[in-house]
Amino acid sequence: MRYKHIAVGIVTASLLTLVMTGNAEAGGRRCGPTYEADDVGTLGTPWTLKSKHDDDGPGGSFVVGEEFEIHTNVAGQVWTIAFADNGLVFFTGDDVSATTGIREVHPTANQPGTVQHMTVHAVNHATGESIDGDLAVQPVAACGS
Repeated sequence: MRYKHIAVGIVTASLLTLVMTGNAEAGGRRCGPTYEADDVGTLGTPWTLKSKHDDDGPGGSFVVGEEFEIHTNVAGQVWTIAFADNGLVFFTGDDVSATTGIREVHPTANQPGTVQHMTVHAVNHATGESIDGDLAVQPVAACGS
């Protein structure tokens, strides 16, 4: 009988943890939808661009994040990557691929009330392949629970 009480206690604790975790996630930050584009570069290399509003900027400021992945399985490729928001470049740099590809993530300030046209431009130094992607991120009124 004692083992039955222990088993019931463990199941109850597990369910309570699951409910509390689910509620925390459901009540978490609501910063608008994630926008995503998937395509291939001029020589066929697949890529993914994502963007979303968030409140994880400096001091909890409201930002728009841009995440870019180049799905190459070739290590050692050097790519120059540039991110822009409504034409204003906010990140540029070279990245060297691993066998898992390249992933760059950078935020920029939110521009309240405007559609933010998030773009990426990337060029492979060795092959000359280029990638151009864009997303139109709609404004959101607030971020947070």
